[in-house]
Amino acid sequence: EGLSPAIAIQQRAGSRNPRSTVGTVTEIHDYLRLLFARIGIPHCPRHQVEITPQGVDRISASVLERFKGQRIDLLASVVRGKKGEYRDLFEDLRRQGFRRVLVDGVETRTAPSPPSLVKNRKHDIEVVVDSFLLKEEERSRLAEGIELCQRLANGLVGIRGPGGARASYS
Repeated sequence: EGLSPAIAIQQRAGSRNPRSTVGTVTEIHDYLRLLFARIGIPHCPRHQVEITPQGVDRISASVLERFKGQRIDLLASVVRGKKGEYRDLFEDLRRQGFRRVLVDGVETRTAPSPPSLVKNRKHDIEVVVDSFLLKEEERSRLAEGIELCQRLANGLVGIRGPGGARASYS
């Protein structure tokens, strides 16, 4: 009794929702989320290993180790689970020289005419940046393709191997 709180939080006088918590009513939830995003260390839920950003050299070495001697596609995920027709995106990709894309997992071409998509349905679009038989002497080609994937997909790199085998890197 008579002790002041360590943190003073003002309660906003907004709408009352039966699902509100102390965190949402006081808006501290937003600050806590930001705090944990900044100081927290992400871990893989499946392997319990710390998740760290990987450089091009590290990704290249991992891809070579896993897919050496196999035909691979380097994929850049440009749309993930968003609605739209993406005509401008397909036209832009075609102008940049990308001819193949995966739309909702199905390979299609951007030329001569872009694929038509349902506007009100969520889509996943991946650009096939490069496709080749992976050998040790192709290391520089692999590194260039990975850099391009990272630029197009905000740091994400997808690899598709034979039989639909997939790997993702960031």
